[in-house]
This record gives sequence, structure tokens and C-alpha cells, in this order.
Amino acid sequence: MKITDNNSSLNIRNYVDNIKDNKKIDDLTKQGSPQTVKEDKVVLSPKAKEVQEATKLIKELPDIREDKVAKLKEQVDQGTYKVDGKKIAFKMLKESILDELL
Repeated sequence: MKITDNNSSLNIRNYVDNIKDNKKIDDLTKQGSPQTVKEDKVVLSPKAKEVQEATKLIKELPDIREDKVAKLKEQVDQGTYKVDGKKIAFKMLKESILDELL
């Protein structure tokens, strides 16, 4: 019985070609070939967009209400600014009670 080895040379040829292809790929990678990079995406819901817009508008508001400050300053300068002690005491007690409850 004679054993022929026709396929083994073909298999070796494919193996060698495969190694060459892998080497080419490795060389390209080492040279810094452009690679495709997937970018992250963020998709906001309509509600989130509304919240983002509201936050932006709030940040644009001034920290100090100039008109109110000017009015109070004028009253203090003229001596017409009156302090309501009962109103202040009520608000202090209210805030203290709320702090205890929460």
C-alpha cells in the first residue's frame, strides 16, 4: 500500500501564507496604522433636555436681585425701613420646626 502525501504540501503552503498575513497585520499595527475607534454616544430624553435647559436658565440668573437690594438700600438710607419683629420671629420658629421634622 502506497501512501501519498499530496495534501501535506498544500497544507504547509496555507500555513506559511497564513503566518505571512499575520506578520503583515502585526507590522501595520506597529507602524501606527489608523484604527477605527468607536465613539460613545449619549442620547437625552426630552425630559432630561428640559431639565438641562432649565438648569442653564437658572445659572444665567443673577445671584442678587438688584432691584430689591436698591429698594431696601434706599429705605435704609431714608430711615423708612421698618423691621417687623413678629414676622421675623414667626419665620425663625417655622424654620426651626421644619428642620426638626425633616
